[in-house]
Amino acid sequence: MGTADIHIHSIYSPDATTTVRGILKQAADVGLDVIAIADHDELRGSLEAVKLAPNYGLEAIPAAEVATSDGHLVALFINKLPPSGLSLVDTLSHIGDQGGIAIAPHPFNNLPNSLSMEAVLGALANPHAKAVLKGMETYNMGTQNFDKVARKLSVYLPLAKIGSSDAHIYWAVGGAHTEFPGKTAQDLRAAIENNTTVAIPYEEEFSAKALLSWVHRITLRRFGFASDAISASTPIDTQPLSKTMRQKIKKKNKKADGD
Repeated sequence: MGTADIHIHSIYSPDATTTVRGILKQAADVGLDVIAIADHDELRGSLEAVKLAPNYGLEAIPAAEVATSDGHLVALFINKLPPSGLSLVDTLSHIGDQGGIAIAPHPFNNLPNSLSMEAVLGALANPHAKAVLKGMETYNMGTQNFDKVARKLSVYLPLAKIGSSDAHIYWAVGGAHTEFPGKTAQDLRAAIENNTTVAIPYEEEFSAKALLSWVHRITLRRFGFASDAISASTPIDTQPLSKTMRQKIKKKNKKADGD
C-alpha cells in the first residue's frame, strides 16, 4: 500500500509557514509516497513540488485548494488554476475540462469555507460534475474533532474516503493521510476514482499546543522566516526567506488584494 497526503499548504498560502523544500523533506522523512501541495487559489507551490519531488524520492500532484462560492474544493491533476468564486458545479466543470479530479475538504462540519451536504449532493446530481468530484475528506487533521458527520455520511456517498493533514506547519505533514493500492500518483488517482482508498486519522489530539506552534511560526513568517530544508539531506530549520521568495509571495498577495 502506498501513502499520500494530498492537502498540504506551503508559504504560497498566506496562512502557512513551510517552504516547498521543507514540505518535501518532511514528507520523505515520514515515509509518504505521494503528496499534493494545495495552496489557497495558488498553483505555483504545487508546480514547484512536482519539479523537486523526485529529489526526495516522492511524486507530487499539481493541485490547489480553490475557493468556490459554495465552499473550498481541492483540485487535483490540474495544469491551470480554476477561477475562484465560481459555483461548485462550475468549478468542477473547469477542473474536469483539463483532465483533473477533485475532493471535498473538511465537508459537512458547518465551519467556514466547508462544503455543505446540499452543495455536494447538488454536484453529484450533475453528471459532468459527478465525473470530477471523486473523494471527500473523512479525516482532516485540523478539523478532526468536527469530522464525525462526514465519516457517518461517507458510507452513503459514491466518494473515496481521504485522510489529509491540511498542514500549515511542517511537522503536521502526513499526520492524517491516505493509503491506497500501489505507490505512484497514477495509482492514487485510480484508487480515488475506484473508491479503494483508506483514510488514516491523526493519532493524537490536535491540541492547543499545535495551535500555539502555528501562532509562533506564522509570527516568524511575518518577520520573513519560514521552516525550510536547504536540501534533501539537511534537517528542517527556521530560515530567512530569500529576497526573491519574499517578492514572489508579496506579488501574489498584492494581486489577491486587488481582486
